[in-house]
Amino acid sequence: MGKGGRERIRRTPLWDLLRSVRLSIFLLILLALTSIVGTLIKQNAPPMEYIQQFGVGSYRFLNFLGLFDMYHSWWFRGILALLAINIFLCSSSRFPRIWSKITRSQSEIGKIQSAILPYGKQLKRSLSPDEVAEKASSITRGIFGKPLLSETPEEIVIFAERGRMSRLGVYITHLSILIILLGALIGSLFGFKGFVNILEGETADRIFTRQRHGTMPKPLGFAVRCDDFRITYYDTNAQERLVKEYISTLTFLEDGKEVMKKDVRVNHPLTFNGLRFYQSSYGSIPEMALTVENENQGENFSIVAREGERVGIPESKAFFQILKFHPQIHNLGQGIAMAFFKPMAMPQRFWLLKARPKLVGGYQFTLKDVIQREYTGLQVTKDPGVWIVWFGCILLVWGLMVVFFSSHQRLWVLIPRGKPTILASGTTNKNRMAFEKRFHKTIAALEREL
Repeated sequence: MGKGGRERIRRTPLWDLLRSVRLSIFLLILLALTSIVGTLIKQNAPPMEYIQQFGVGSYRFLNFLGLFDMYHSWWFRGILALLAINIFLCSSSRFPRIWSKITRSQSEIGKIQSAILPYGKQLKRSLSPDEVAEKASSITRGIFGKPLLSETPEEIVIFAERGRMSRLGVYITHLSILIILLGALIGSLFGFKGFVNILEGETADRIFTRQRHGTMPKPLGFAVRCDDFRITYYDTNAQERLVKEYISTLTFLEDGKEVMKKDVRVNHPLTFNGLRFYQSSYGSIPEMALTVENENQGENFSIVAREGERVGIPESKAFFQILKFHPQIHNLGQGIAMAFFKPMAMPQRFWLLKARPKLVGGYQFTLKDVIQREYTGLQVTKDPGVWIVWFGCILLVWGLMVVFFSSHQRLWVLIPRGKPTILASGTTNKNRMAFEKRFHKTIAALEREL
């Protein structure tokens, strides 16, 4: 494709839109708004938590939009990718002009161009042009930096500058944003966030990640055991105790061997095998201690079961399931809703109160005790792009410092060989006050020496 074809492509509305600053501003505002939504709506929580909060209908709609795992949604990744393309095109279309200003020979600017610069001062000289050039070079070296000297039969031009590379500050900033976006995309594509609840004294070798259609187990490749869980409270006289801190002591195992043991607490995560473990929640799960007696055979079985668990009755094909635990049933004390299953028979649902046996399907059930077992709720994350993001943030700070605290300042001293005057002139791309101080300092030094 020839040059004319490329120019036609550049003038298309789509091309102009992709490299426009307006699109940059719009995408940044859109990212800010979606980030607010991601802060207001808890991310990657269990589906039942969302259903309880929003209801079934709202849950399905918000889940369809991907708002419960927003940072891994296709549309959020699309915004990041579009912003990266926009920043790249904005920078690449303007960079050649800035680079030419940095690299071209500034001493080639002649007398007429020097005369129309924003700052100018004409001075009388009593020394020869060569002596003036020597003294002017010494003065500008101390104030602006190493000067360049250009001589012709008609005149001598001294050029000095400082902060030439400061013009790249905005492009350093743009590059840092691209690096941050790259790290965010890598984290979104290859990272994950999951959760797991571990009962005190038990071990887990998998976590659960949230998918659009529910939660999915994800193997860790190692095991983590909760050795201890403890809660500390604020020392107040109030009836309701306020939680000060909750801490889990975790042991990590590989091939059955203990590798690391460490505490994890709120806002103090720990890292193992590239995964970060956060203390996010806690709670308790009731465990029901029951005895089941076969009325025909007179055998007793002691069974410990949890809510939702299906348990087979030994030496039979029958089993039961604990549907729901209730701490108080009509002032009759603790009780559980149960379902009994037996081959070739209809399932039976019944209530079982503590210490009040119930005969169902030839088996007598007795609820002996209810034990509340504490568990720790851990959030587990992996973000392979986090170090890229950190590098981009450091580069961003540097770029912003260059943009706001440095400027490209240039000075010319024109010494005509046939006139008893010299012309000092200069310009800056920003921070005029700082340049004026240097310019007036240079003029004062030239007036003293000439």
